[in-house]
Amino acid sequence: RFRDPGVFLIKLADKSHNIRTLEYMSPEKQYQKATEAIRAYGRLAGILNVYRWRRWLEDMAFPYAEPDVFHFVQEKIDSDPRLTVDFINGMLSQLKVLMEAEGVDGKIRIIVNGYWQAWQKLRRMARVRRTSLDDFSAVNDVISFRMLVKGSRVQDCYRLLSRVNRFFNRNLDHNRFDDYIASPQHGYSALQVTAWLPDRGAVEVAIATEDMEGENLWGVVYALQHGKEITQYKPIQIFTPTGGTRFLPDGSTVLDAVASIQDYLLDKISRVEVNGKTCNLNDPINPGDVVEVVTTGDRLLPSTEWLQYCNLSTARQLRSVLVTAALRQTAEEGRAMMRPLLTARGIIDLEDVQVQERDKLENLLSNLSAASLDDLFSALGGGAVRLSDVDEAMDEAGISREGLGWTTINIVGPTNTNKPGVLAYLAGLVSKYGGNILRTVNNTFSDSSFTLRWVIQGITDTQKERLLHAFLNCEIELSKVEIV
Repeated sequence: RFRDPGVFLIKLADKSHNIRTLEYMSPEKQYQKATEAIRAYGRLAGILNVYRWRRWLEDMAFPYAEPDVFHFVQEKIDSDPRLTVDFINGMLSQLKVLMEAEGVDGKIRIIVNGYWQAWQKLRRMARVRRTSLDDFSAVNDVISFRMLVKGSRVQDCYRLLSRVNRFFNRNLDHNRFDDYIASPQHGYSALQVTAWLPDRGAVEVAIATEDMEGENLWGVVYALQHGKEITQYKPIQIFTPTGGTRFLPDGSTVLDAVASIQDYLLDKISRVEVNGKTCNLNDPINPGDVVEVVTTGDRLLPSTEWLQYCNLSTARQLRSVLVTAALRQTAEEGRAMMRPLLTARGIIDLEDVQVQERDKLENLLSNLSAASLDDLFSALGGGAVRLSDVDEAMDEAGISREGLGWTTINIVGPTNTNKPGVLAYLAGLVSKYGGNILRTVNNTFSDSSFTLRWVIQGITDTQKERLLHAFLNCEIELSKVEIV
């Protein structure tokens, strides 16, 4: 009885009632209840495949969980060109003509995604450098056009797929096709295609039978109403040591439990304790387990092997973590590869060019088809861009010693050096030897040690050598001095 889906529907209904009273609670309670609603009960609604309920619950909680982010997302989506009445009506008419031309009986409907779900999808895409956090145009299901075939003729869905692909033609995104009819996901069944429409963005068209769509939107509720199989809707409820609750699909593992507690924990796991005992990530999780993720000490390195013992939702999060880790690694390799090119130009960090000479940096990124500095470093480290290409592009953009006239100084100071007046004393040495400071980047650490980077103009090679000698022999102890 503990696993009866009806019991979980009652839990979901009770939480939904609580969410409707958030406005009467204190700000602390609002945040606590709203966060739990999204992390735990939004997840439960997803397991039960009640999409409409999940969208409502998450969007009711979103303004209280992250108010600033909610208002940003709401403003972006409400002004999205794909949600204008003229565009929607035009697409509905065109898709209806396609359905009639194919001789398929059915109807066209739309689903506008929730603010929370659209924001989560944008975040996932941004992590793997597929878009930025202020651009929803790549989120294809901000609006989804649904072509619903009357009856249960699955073959008619595939007939429509061919017609839709020909209709979108060159605008079709061939990398974003999903066949969830052949391989349903969490009870969801449909054919999904994406087209990139000029001045609009990515638009999803889903094709399903009316019966499929009923379960797509209302999951276990629709299944119960129509006497369908419900064995796939068996959530597992677990707890955290602080009394929080989470829900997982049947057959989940300890790794899935970690992802359900917080997705950002996947690359921060030192060990996981279940009911007070250390467990393996591939151990099964049981109803009522208390799961604690320990993040202190040596951490486990996420690997593709983990994909073998996690559910579909965790796998999606894990792939994002793995891609991010790979991008971070290749970016570090790219930074190291680029350093000799930069030092020959009087530069230590390209961020200085980004701040002082934005146009030059944008020209460099444009010439190398990079969206950002991190994208450029990753491309270089991953082999997508050659070092010789970067060298040539820098010269073309005017990022050279002649074009900038820069000298950069990098200083590291130990704990006992960080005292009042030190910065002014060191700056005085720069001025003494004819340097004009353009930019200062100063970082102080918890042990009071510090790093200091100056971008300067106006000194010759001879003055540079004298300045280096002055730093190395000054009355202030310095761990490192580098002048390029």
